[in-house]
Amino acid sequence: MNPPLTSSGAAKFDTPFGSQMAAGVLVTVPLVLLVLFFQRRIVAGLTAGALK
Repeated sequence: MNPPLTSSGAAKFDTPFGSQMAAGVLVTVPLVLLVLFFQRRIVAGLTAGALK
């Protein structure tokens, strides 16, 4: 199904992929940094829970 076109032939609705990628990076980078910072505690907690 084709998107609705304007009189100039351009799509009426445009998806801002650049903005979506920027938002994804801004959300992902702090999470990755937290996991890297607390990596030892995360692994220790997982192994302690597995050995119960």
